[in-house]
This record gives sequence, C-alpha cells and structure tokens, in this order.
Amino acid sequence: MDVAILNLGYLLKAAIVTLEMAAATVVFSFLLGTALGVFAALGGTAVRSVLTVYVYIVRGVPVLVLIFIAYFGLPRMGLDAPNYVAATIALVIYFAAFVADIVRGSILAVPKTTVEAGMSIGLRKAQILTQIQLPLGMRLALPPLVTTASIAVKSTSYASIVGVWELTYASREVVERTLAAFQIFFAVMLIYFCICYPISLGATYLQRRLKTS
Repeated sequence: MDVAILNLGYLLKAAIVTLEMAAATVVFSFLLGTALGVFAALGGTAVRSVLTVYVYIVRGVPVLVLIFIAYFGLPRMGLDAPNYVAATIALVIYFAAFVADIVRGSILAVPKTTVEAGMSIGLRKAQILTQIQLPLGMRLALPPLVTTASIAVKSTSYASIVGVWELTYASREVVERTLAAFQIFFAVMLIYFCICYPISLGATYLQRRLKTS
C-alpha cells in the first residue's frame, strides 16, 4: 500500500472536488425536486401529468446517458458550459426526479383529516401547505432523501467519463502512472466509504427516530 499512501494527498484533493460536486448536486436537486414534488402533489391535472412524464422518463434513463446529453447538448444550444457544469446539471436533473417522487408521496401521505382540521380553523391553502403538509410530509421524506443524497455522492464518479477531474478520474491517472490498480482503487473505495458511511448512518438514525416518535 506504499503507492496508495504516496498518492493519498493527490486523491484527497480530488475527493474535495467530488464533495463540491456532490454538494451542488444534492442542494440543487433537493430544491428543484421539492418544488416539483409539491406541484405534483397539489397541482392541477395538466401539471401532474407533465411532472409524472418527467419523473418516469428521467428515472428510466441511465444517469450516464443524461451526462452525455448535457455534455454534448449544451454546446449545440450555444451554451459553452465546462464539463464540470454539464455533468452537475445532468446529475441535478436526474436526482430531482427521485426527490420529486419522494416529496410527492410524503405530502400525499399526510392524513386528509389533518388537512381538513387546518381548513376548519380558517387556514388558507398556502398556510396549510407551509404549516401542515410540508412539515409533516418532510418528516416522512427525510430518511429516503438522505439515502438519495448518498447515492448522489457515489454517482459523481460518472462525471469522470466526460473528463471531469474528481476522485475517480484522479485514481485512473494514478493507476496509469504507477500501474498499481488494486492499491489505488482500494484506497479510493475507502475514501468513498468514509464519505458515504456517515450519510448512511444518518438515514438509519432518522428512520429509528421516526419509528420511535
């Protein structure tokens, strides 16, 4: 493992880029997905139909294909986006579909009697949404959302295919230079584990807390 130790600093620098991309993916996909999930749960028939098509199409397409579409498609649209931005946009679109479905299901899981109780005391639709449906729905959505965040972190490795310098790409560079594939990828596995395991623990903790409450 001497080769892995000697190149650990280089790999950790790439891991920081992975964390930055993962953070951007999680934040923007959660914001977009939450908004889409609210519209999917409470919008009109046309809105729900459009969002349902979006969710099913995106979830049925491999994330790598979306990255290729963004990488090659944005320049054709006149947008000279760096490969880092193109890959992040694709990841955001992909995971926003999962978040939207989670949020939609969580909002619809709020008992109708609770919503009717809010209406009976004179709350408006916006107040019912912000004070009843979203707080209760997000409690149900938290565990699967945290799990989705863990998957998003690992999915940033696909960005290496379009030349984004992150942990997976850096590991390939080191392997080409040292020919120590097993040692390097074993070290990369441990780095990904150190990033994702705390997130998985958070999901498990939230599930236990919600079951207890």
